[in-house]
Amino acid sequence: MNLGGSEPHGLEADQVVSAIERACESDLRTALRLVARYSAYWWSNGLQDEAAAAAERVLSMLGRTVPVGLDEEYLLAVINGAASAEQEQIELAQQIVLTTTGPFRYSATVLLWALVFGPFESTAVIEEVLERNESGDAWTRAAVELCRGYPGLTKAAPDDAAQALRTALGRFRMLEDRWGLFLALSALRHVVGEPLDITTEALELAEQLCLPEETGLLLCERAELYRRAGKLEDAHADYSRALSIGEHAELQETVAAARLGLARTARRSGNLPAARSHLSAVLTLHGLEDAHFEAHHELAALNASEATA
Repeated sequence: MNLGGSEPHGLEADQVVSAIERACESDLRTALRLVARYSAYWWSNGLQDEAAAAAERVLSMLGRTVPVGLDEEYLLAVINGAASAEQEQIELAQQIVLTTTGPFRYSATVLLWALVFGPFESTAVIEEVLERNESGDAWTRAAVELCRGYPGLTKAAPDDAAQALRTALGRFRMLEDRWGLFLALSALRHVVGEPLDITTEALELAEQLCLPEETGLLLCERAELYRRAGKLEDAHADYSRALSIGEHAELQETVAAARLGLARTARRSGNLPAARSHLSAVLTLHGLEDAHFEAHHELAALNASEATA
């Protein structure tokens, strides 16, 4: 199963949510199945907002009723609509996870559950769910290794976590699944000593998958690696690309991170006016207290540089 390259079958992407809307009026079971069926497609193409909208519509109709035989479909709906799901619906979803025997029927369920609810579950529950799904299909087995190595999900030692992520990476490569590769690389970059090559490959995949927020983040991370290595031109190029993406997609945090990076790069290059201009722009952004704190700290360093120039 190649989730990263998956496309909707029988429906165009922009018709999926409307099809679910129609199904909600006549056949909630079909609507629920559609949400489950398209979950992997939405997530692997950065369409979580569409997933949430569809899931919220179905859950609002179902309430706290789990249709007979559609336990996992209900679980996937709650995962997709977690931000607005009722507490009782979340508790029902958690009960479904605990009472399910054997692997999940949908390949993506274990990974989506781990990403959304895993941080709030005990490591014992996570390990038990992962063990159950080791007998799933090839994609699920790759996802299990990804979850085992994912930061903060299990009690795996750093070396074991890194090995699990490398195993997941190899399996997703064999499956030619770009989304799985991206997730494995994104996690692996946090546990290796030299993350430049991994960050670059993750960045290329983020661009292929049309994930602007992740692309901007990875550009800033790679730029920082370049800056620390003294490759200021490369750092400036990546920060500038991140700034362009952030402005185009209206991602304020990306804009702030890129401008802070450009300011630090400019200061190190000796271009103090450019550094000050970027920092001033950061301070005009609303609601970003952490970025403002960093900008003031950098301004202090800039003032010190000018005083000693």
